[in-house]
Amino acid sequence: MMSIKRKGMTLKLFEEDMPNPRNKFMDEDEYLGKMICFHPRYQLGDDHDFSAPVLFQQYLENNQNDIYCVLPLYLLDHSGLAMSTYSFHDDWDSGQVGYIYCTKEAAKRMGFDLENDYEAVEEELREEVKEYDNWLQGNPPYYSYIITDEDDRVVENRGVFACEDFSKMIKEMKEDTDEKYGFLFNSLLKQEIAEM
Repeated sequence: MMSIKRKGMTLKLFEEDMPNPRNKFMDEDEYLGKMICFHPRYQLGDDHDFSAPVLFQQYLENNQNDIYCVLPLYLLDHSGLAMSTYSFHDDWDSGQVGYIYCTKEAAKRMGFDLENDYEAVEEELREEVKEYDNWLQGNPPYYSYIITDEDDRVVENRGVFACEDFSKMIKEMKEDTDEKYGFLFNSLLKQEIAEM
């Protein structure tokens, strides 16, 4: 948490725990691919009903006329988690944990031409895995802010802001708030720069 107090007002920034972007509450049409993962300790990827990898393999075989693209998913479990469609070449801390796939119907729904866009679909699936990998690694971090008055009453409480660049995030927060509180964001930015 970062905070600053000026003129009786207090600004506090809190890092947010972002929920899994691929959970049962997501819109099915939001993603091209479906991530099917199997891991004894972690719940990864999309929710699914396959209790074992062999059952998913059977599903692929039984529905091969409907499946358009399938890529493997690899997990690196070393000082945090990382996921990729490419092997990490680390037999000790990594291995295949599942697949990401898309159906012909999903590819068409997302505007892909089944005759000509296979490589584009592959690239889109890889991008979805990169986005999920970023979430696993906490990149970028997300923040919310709260402003309280001299009596510790909340006067503003907003979020969630991505922090790819701290100065830009503070500018976005400042633009989001009532302009009379802008001095708090300016002061916090100066404080954080001075401490770097």
